[in-house]
Amino acid sequence: MNAIPEKDWKLLKSMKDAKLNQVCEQILGAVSSVIINKGNENHKAYLEVWEKVQTGDSDVAEMFNDLRRSNAVLKLAAWQRYGLLTERELNEFSEETKSTIVAIAGKR
Repeated sequence: MNAIPEKDWKLLKSMKDAKLNQVCEQILGAVSSVIINKGNENHKAYLEVWEKVQTGDSDVAEMFNDLRRSNAVLKLAAWQRYGLLTERELNEFSEETKSTIVAIAGKR
């Protein structure tokens, strides 16, 4: 995969921390919901929390781990699949990067 244009790379880097925070907020919200609604089912809740954390960790890894310019489009496609990119944000990228993001996100 070719590296994305410098302008798009800078845009991704400017969004990264907020997007990572957004994903973590979603994961923690799902965990909180399990805990709040657990009743007396502590072990069941524990297992659900464990599953949500493991799944969330896998999702975070796919979207953010080892972020490099050479794999940036794949990371952005993952952001798109997970609903992190708004239409407005997607449109801030170059046409080439945007069309690649949409194509890759749609295949998975």
